[in-house]
Amino acid sequence: MKSSFLIAAFFFLPLAFAQQKPIEDTKINPFSVPDELRACVRTKPDVEFDTGVNPFYISGDFDGDGFTDFAVQVKSKNNQRKGILFCFANGVSTLLGAGAPVVWPQDDPGKWPFDSWMLIRKGSKHLSIYPQMKFDVVALIMADEGGGLLFWDGHKFRWRREE
Repeated sequence: MKSSFLIAAFFFLPLAFAQQKPIEDTKINPFSVPDELRACVRTKPDVEFDTGVNPFYISGDFDGDGFTDFAVQVKSKNNQRKGILFCFANGVSTLLGAGAPVVWPQDDPGKWPFDSWMLIRKGSKHLSIYPQMKFDVVALIMADEGGGLLFWDGHKFRWRREE
């Protein structure tokens, strides 16, 4: 009986105390990322995937052409500044943050102000009060502070603060 307990303790006790790596330290399985998204990120050699926010990418129709576009959390390779890379189905991409200009106000340009994000579909009840938002929208959220809506106006990205 004692030997069974010692064997079990020897094998399972280390597992109980094992440290889990934070999500930002995990490697991305390349087979879990759409081909179009990997190709888009490769066009920006100064940035890499940032898995600090889950999900690290979302898909929607951000430009209203009826095809799937992607928004992916990225960070610059040299100084780790965070940003969002929008990858449109037509092959065009737009980088916000990670060293590129942003459309939202920033108190500290080196600090990423958002904790989470989500997709809001075109036609949702939340967007019905904003006639200028004609396509899918990305909501960027700051815990206890609100956030805002990031949307494509047909020519460029715009920002609308939400409380």
